[in-house]
Amino acid sequence: MNLFENIRLALEGLRANKMRALLTMLGIIIGIASVMAISTLGSAMTGSVTKTMDKIGGKNIMVSLSPKNYDTQSTLQEDDLITQEELDAFRNTYSDQIKAISFSTGMGSGRLNSGFIHKDVSITGASPDYGLVNNVNLVQGRFISNRDMDGNRNVIIIDTTLRNNLVGVDGDVIGKEVQVDTKSTNETYTVIGVYEKMVIDNPLFYMGDDTRVECFIPITTAKSLNPDTANTVGYESFTIMATSNTDSAAFAQTTKDYFIKGMSPLSDYTIEAQSLEAIASEATGMLGTLSLGISVIAGISLLVGGIGVMNIMLVSVTERTKEIGIRKALGARNSAIRSQFIIEAMIICLIGGIIGVGLGSVLGITGSTLMKFPSTPPIGPMIIALCFSMAIGVFFGFYPANKAAKLDPIDALRYE
Repeated sequence: MNLFENIRLALEGLRANKMRALLTMLGIIIGIASVMAISTLGSAMTGSVTKTMDKIGGKNIMVSLSPKNYDTQSTLQEDDLITQEELDAFRNTYSDQIKAISFSTGMGSGRLNSGFIHKDVSITGASPDYGLVNNVNLVQGRFISNRDMDGNRNVIIIDTTLRNNLVGVDGDVIGKEVQVDTKSTNETYTVIGVYEKMVIDNPLFYMGDDTRVECFIPITTAKSLNPDTANTVGYESFTIMATSNTDSAAFAQTTKDYFIKGMSPLSDYTIEAQSLEAIASEATGMLGTLSLGISVIAGISLLVGGIGVMNIMLVSVTERTKEIGIRKALGARNSAIRSQFIIEAMIICLIGGIIGVGLGSVLGITGSTLMKFPSTPPIGPMIIALCFSMAIGVFFGFYPANKAAKLDPIDALRYE
């Protein structure tokens, strides 16, 4: 009996006992469906993390002063701060690997007033490269320039919602003066630019209070208006945008080593440098490990399904004992009998696997869409799932098949 004949007999047996076959496949279907759904959701979340990191600056390196020992009180000295001269020297040294360097400082919350318009805002002092490094999308005017920095100018960049409130969607707000009140200041600023707020539709990333509009002013202006920073000449932190062909994780270590060399050994502070690319890699690795762990747990149901297949194949052998005896009496070899039942078990598991892959893919696509991470099922896990389901058929079908092959033909013919 050839392979195709065995497949035909297996399919006829399944058609003759449809309900029993479906119940036998149920464990396989649930196991494969669970693995496929989890793989699809894991792939969606991993892709979402990568895309979001790229959107907010995948090649960025965040550098900051950090206490050497968090268990003791650390005092930040003026000499610990990183000066503009040090940043310029660093940029010249690694000009082929640095695209931009930005630094910023927060002035806290305030209230923007213009006529009858009153809006809660948060004020951020920013450098000229801040817009490039943080993907600030200007739709009108310009961003902060070096001349704004050098002159400590009272200029401001607002977002489109503020622009719409002040002059309407099609209005020109450039050059308009607005007043911003904070806890310690009451200043009038001239609007020089309008940006469109970046939308991060990923619940894994919390981007702060969406009700408060962020506005940008020159960092030198912000520092001069803040009594705590008015007399400082350095920065506690800055962000580097590496060039596209630079390994940002390796360059983060290079940056750290460079600035640590310039610090006093007696300082309570050291330099920390983190690459968003490395952070994204760690996050996706954790998601992948989590998905794999959950998939393994879900795959346990495949073993339960395999036991169900073994059980039903033993029943099938018992029901077809006389048929086996007749085939043996006509000269069928043990290997032919064994192959027939193994192939039947494989067909049961393969059909269950196909149904499980289809069901799991639908569940994965639906789940990823509801979570706002639209994704398609990964091909690799799909192929592995189908191969594994057939392997389950071979493993759990061998014992019943071997039992059938070893039946004595005389005893089998006498079986009622």
